Amino acid sequence: MKKVRCRSCGSELDFPTQYCLSCGERNVDLCLVYMGEKLYLLFFAVRSDVPDILVDMESFRLYPERESLRNTFELVSERIHWRRADKVVVAGVDSFRAELCAELISKYRLSEFKVQKAGAVEFDRIVKSIKDSLKVEKSLRKVDLRPDEKIGGAHTTVIGGREGHRLLQEIAKCSYVKKIVPGVIEGRGASSGGGVRLKLTRSDDRGNIRAILIDGTSVQNVLVITTASSREEGEFVRLLLLEHLKAK
Repeated sequence: MKKVRCRSCGSELDFPTQYCLSCGERNVDLCLVYMGEKLYLLFFAVRSDVPDILVDMESFRLYPERESLRNTFELVSERIHWRRADKVVVAGVDSFRAELCAELISKYRLSEFKVQKAGAVEFDRIVKSIKDSLKVEKSLRKVDLRPDEKIGGAHTTVIGGREGHRLLQEIAKCSYVKKIVPGVIEGRGASSGGGVRLKLTRSDDRGNIRAILIDGTSVQNVLVITTASSREEGEFVRLLLLEHLKAK
């Protein structure tokens, strides 16, 4: 049997997505917990030595008793902790089970990770969606620059003062963002309220993202240049940025 090794340091592992105690590498990129008639636990990993998105999968029988559900989710939490997964997508065959699954995963977790609710969705569909997203992410080049080095252009003024700069700094932290170019400032008829806001409106055919910075009656166009090379890849980056801004 071929030995499984850490994708970072090469240390031998018991299973492909195990957390490496030697170098601290997470060998898992994303975890999916899906509640249907059974509870499905899937771990996804992008590995250079495997052509497809590697998936480790387990399933657990579900019983309606409270104690049985607790035992099941405690066991699932152990499996997640062994991998040190930092992002867990939760879904279910219907809205009730999707919400219950998210509640129990958060309640019994043994380590910190971000829970993303995908709601009611077919099992095969959510698995395909995750695989497709990870394949896009695998193809994207990363940029190793400080956030402040990425912001610049012909228009140096950024509306919204400190908060406007903070919002641009937040999206500049993304390693798939190469440059942020503040554009012209325009006025609008009436204030929309809500303070300083950044809207990521769409990605173009080249994978760059069109954004709008809003402060009262002032609007500023912003171009976010990414390492994406297509609209599909650009949309992937745009959704990542939206998720990041929502968390902040």
